[in-house]
Amino acid sequence: MRGVVGLAPWCPPGDPVTQLAGRDVVLVHSDRDRMTSPRATWSHTARARRAGARTCMVTVRGGDHAMLRRAAAWHRLTTGLVTGLLGSGSLPGPVGAALALPPTAEATEGTLDLDLDLGIDLGVGPFRDRTGAPR
Repeated sequence: MRGVVGLAPWCPPGDPVTQLAGRDVVLVHSDRDRMTSPRATWSHTARARRAGARTCMVTVRGGDHAMLRRAAAWHRLTTGLVTGLLGSGSLPGPVGAALALPPTAEATEGTLDLDLDLGIDLGVGPFRDRTGAPR
């Protein structure tokens, strides 16, 4: 396994993360998800990084758990992340930067806030950091 792209994952607090050491893990979660917890995904991402995984969490503003709202944007995002992790495409710059963070980095440093209303070209443009500033 080279890496993981997880969409709206269920990440219970005791879920193991040691098996992710040395892997790229990008978890994507909507801020409005009511079925699975975006906060738990954020915590899982941070624990996996401390265990030696290269991690990034992408928070999608305005999405939902089923990913039906703006489905085309979800598909483009997922395709770009998967092809980037497989090496057959480029990862969005902010995702690559998050994956390069050291294990001691804070979870917020590897969390990107994506506004699907801005459109998805998987370049730097649609990705914003937690403060809302473009990355």
